[in-house]
Amino acid sequence: MLWTLTRREILANLMTFRFCVAVIACLSLVLASTIVLTNDYARRLARYNADVIKHHQSNFSAKTYSYFRPELDKPPNPLSIFNQGLEKRAPSSVRILRGEVPYLWKSHRDSDYDNPFQRLLAELDIVSIFQILLSLLALVFAYDAIAGEREAGTLRLMLANSVSRGLILFSKYMGAMVCLFLPFLLSFLFALVFQLLSGVTHYKFDDFIRIGGIFVASLVYVSTFYLIGLLISSVTRHTATSLILSIFVWIVFTFIYPNVSLFMVNRFVDIEEKLEQTNREIDQIWEQFYREVEQQHDPLEKVRCIGSHGRTNRSRDCSYIPPEFEPEIPAAKAYYQFLVPLRIRTGEKIWSVRKHALAETYLRKYAVARNTLRFSPTGLYQLTTEAWAGTGLFRAEDFFKQARQYRQAVLDYFYGKKAFSSRLWFASDKGNASWDDVPRFSYRPPNALGNANRALPDLLMLFILNPLLFMIAFTVFSRQEI
Repeated sequence: MLWTLTRREILANLMTFRFCVAVIACLSLVLASTIVLTNDYARRLARYNADVIKHHQSNFSAKTYSYFRPELDKPPNPLSIFNQGLEKRAPSSVRILRGEVPYLWKSHRDSDYDNPFQRLLAELDIVSIFQILLSLLALVFAYDAIAGEREAGTLRLMLANSVSRGLILFSKYMGAMVCLFLPFLLSFLFALVFQLLSGVTHYKFDDFIRIGGIFVASLVYVSTFYLIGLLISSVTRHTATSLILSIFVWIVFTFIYPNVSLFMVNRFVDIEEKLEQTNREIDQIWEQFYREVEQQHDPLEKVRCIGSHGRTNRSRDCSYIPPEFEPEIPAAKAYYQFLVPLRIRTGEKIWSVRKHALAETYLRKYAVARNTLRFSPTGLYQLTTEAWAGTGLFRAEDFFKQARQYRQAVLDYFYGKKAFSSRLWFASDKGNASWDDVPRFSYRPPNALGNANRALPDLLMLFILNPLLFMIAFTVFSRQEI
């Protein structure tokens, strides 16, 4: 009986105009966006490759130790084609400085990360198309599932033949999901095949696991909205009423709630007071640093050396020091042996204060925004696919975490070579610094297991909505008179 009813629903949906619209709309929109996004990724990848070559040349061309300020680059994420998240807004490079610990929120005044979701629908990607289009199609397939049968009188006929109401609901769900799955699967596969054939994207095994996670999340998301429509169709007695309510719910869940809730979070979760307090603490640390520096005398202030550009200066890249200033060199070595570690310790103190402040400001607001989004199926879908794609705040922070680790490796390298007390710290007149043994940076993105740990909680919440909605629809439908 179940197969008979399900086959009837499949055939009825396949012969409708809305199924043709679903196929054409999914294929055309997804393929068009895939072409644009793949070309955009190709440009970002070319820019990254050019930056890597440029920075590799500049990073290891410093003649003195003090001028070693490497710039690190993060490759673009190919899965940003599916979900862009913060990929294009997050910094893709960072310069390593001895006296400053790199962090994502360089300046809160010009940063997007006080509310990372504030432009939730600003970037068009494959997930956003599924998010809008498939949810609408699911409701269009569901709005007349029960109300239409009731109006046509066929529902009374089915119940007269001893068909259980639960079987009717489940067969309608299965039949509609098969018809919704076909355009979704075709568009998803075409998008993936186009990326692979373009020669631009090169997916690894872990990437295919993430893509599979996005696929499953999208399917569960479609199922959720169909069950919402099925519930509305069970409650109402007329298809017109069901359609109006379905469109209203779609607008609220897809557009109004995510954007309004995030606006409210950004408006009412105040972080300015804590940031001002943090800035005052940082200013006090810098004042203490400058007081200690003023107690020392810089021997190079009176040393007029010839810089690497042939100009007479007091730079820390002296390619020639006149013989009459040689007696000042031991004092200069001692001075930098004191100054540079002091600056490093100052940077670490500032980072300790700043790290605590970030946890109470930006990260707290980010957590509130995520929890607020979880009250909407669209928000859960956005969070799940962003976690699978690795384009969220956590992935951006992973890059800076590795940059901080690299900075520490470079500092350990300098300490091991006693670089701060050497002549090569400020002068290259006796030979240039060698960078053959300096640590190299290699960005290591999180593996698929890390993405899964971040995505599965939200995916589980989205999945739990499905049996819950079905049981509510069944309860309502069972108690209604036909």
